[in-house]
Amino acid sequence: MKQPEPLEVVLRDLLTRLGLPDPLLVETLIAGWDDIAGDPWARRSQPAYLRDGELVVSVAEPALVAMLRYATGDLLRRLDARLGEGIVSSIRVTVSPPDRGERG
Repeated sequence: MKQPEPLEVVLRDLLTRLGLPDPLLVETLIAGWDDIAGDPWARRSQPAYLRDGELVVSVAEPALVAMLRYATGDLLRRLDARLGEGIVSSIRVTVSPPDRGERG
């Protein structure tokens, strides 16, 4: 009879099949966003979600979208250094209304 797999292994496999990242990576990304992102990203954006290697970053103002898209190469290098190479392969910047905890 096959031994049951540890829950951690089962959940990690499920997340991988769904294209979702390891929760520890997400926590590292959120907790370290200011340090990882640096200028001009840190105070003007926040990570929304990470799926299939694409990091979606939210900004409150449409004018910031073009500016931040221009700087994605630098951000990708910092993400590789912090999370591991290739974890984030692309960045999409979207506009969403600020939440109550708006950074600024």
